[in-house]
Amino acid sequence: MGKIVAISVLVVLLSITGAASATIYTIELPGLVGELEPYPNHPTVAFDFERSFLSIEETRIHVIGTASAGLAYGDGIFNPGDQLFEYLPLIEFFMYPDSGSCYTHTDSLDGLFDIEIPFALKYGATWDFMLDGQGQITANPVPDDLLLGPIVEPASVEIFEAYLVVEGTIPEPATLFLLALGAVMMRRKR
Repeated sequence: MGKIVAISVLVVLLSITGAASATIYTIELPGLVGELEPYPNHPTVAFDFERSFLSIEETRIHVIGTASAGLAYGDGIFNPGDQLFEYLPLIEFFMYPDSGSCYTHTDSLDGLFDIEIPFALKYGATWDFMLDGQGQITANPVPDDLLLGPIVEPASVEIFEAYLVVEGTIPEPATLFLLALGAVMMRRKR
């Protein structure tokens, strides 16, 4: 009889408080701040939200910085190979799920920028790889035009601020407390 009462009280308390809280969490990514170097010297930095998630609905990158054009010769096929062309950079961002792909990129950048863009999950990837609140992110500046020949003067991208933004669900402290209290009550009744 006592066990039934304890379980009933626990169920009622859980239904009142709810099991989780969905909100937006943001962390700084200081390892991405500064002049971005292209592959193979592009930065890959670790992050830790210092909390676990029950679920993740969306993840975005927010970057503030400046960019300037570079100069390159044409590829000789689609653009004349003996002429210089100005090209703008864009930034590719990657994260590393257990399978599939997690990727996003900016549009062409010129001058000051302040952008926030969502990551796309492809080829069967899920946010499960980030449920522990940890992971790695890579930023790679690339030309916005792949029909270039030799680069004479590389484009530049400097990031002043970088943030990872996660819309996710975490357990509420009150719920965790009530679960522990219910477990203690059930243990005492034995």
